[in-house]
Amino acid sequence: MNPTTGDARVISVATMSAGAFRRLRAAPSDVGQVHSVFEQALNLACHDGGLLTLHGPGPLLAPFAAALTHFPTGAVRPGRPVSRRDDTITLDGIVVEWSGAATLDVTMRAAPKGRESVTKLLSVLPHLENDGAGLTSTVARGAESRVVEGLRLRQPELFIAGALGLLGLGEGLTPSGDDCLVGALAVVHRFARSWLDAHPEIESVVRTASVTATNTIAREFVVHALAGQFSESLIDLMSADSAPDIGRAVTHLLSMGATSGADTLHGIRLALGALGTPGDSSA
Repeated sequence: MNPTTGDARVISVATMSAGAFRRLRAAPSDVGQVHSVFEQALNLACHDGGLLTLHGPGPLLAPFAAALTHFPTGAVRPGRPVSRRDDTITLDGIVVEWSGAATLDVTMRAAPKGRESVTKLLSVLPHLENDGAGLTSTVARGAESRVVEGLRLRQPELFIAGALGLLGLGEGLTPSGDDCLVGALAVVHRFARSWLDAHPEIESVVRTASVTATNTIAREFVVHALAGQFSESLIDLMSADSAPDIGRAVTHLLSMGATSGADTLHGIRLALGALGTPGDSSA
């Protein structure tokens, strides 16, 4: 049985991103409201304008997530208020407490090696039949091409044009274009951080466009990716240095949504190929 406090069920947070921890600690008593509810995850629309995801046990599925010791079996309704008291939040009769939670830094670290690491990772990634299956339209191929050429030639204007073309492209909880862009950004933060740092307009322009170009959940992933923060599976994949570790990370990544994992992997493959191709490497 779940422990109770009065009429409320109490669920503990096992792991949470460092960013989610800081946001909750800084939250007022009126945190926000339940944004959306799914079978094993729910999103909170918080006071700061961002989302916080609560999901069942396992790797953090988002850089703005907290993994619970177990996911509530009772119905949680969208629109219900969320309040905070000390190290707990209460939503729809459920108390979520995080005082004993482990925190995880989900910031992508720059790789110590350059093209050698890119080539190695690209050579080991498995090929999937449905890799990028949601991105077969002419519009999608054009946007992908601009992202690739922007990376290969280190031309931020081209990369931005491709990124804007991917925002909101496709259907689903997180459209395929957004997932693809997140995968590409994971590679760039890992293997071409200095280029991103030299061109802050990339983050500024794409972040601004994402407000109206895609849905709320996808935008949250894109905004965090622009800032260099990713799901635990993406962090593990980008930092893996052996085939078994890469395989495990890919398996976790592919478990995310119906097509999100495959579309993200497609973006990873595109960006790795671009960075591994000789071009104008000037920042």
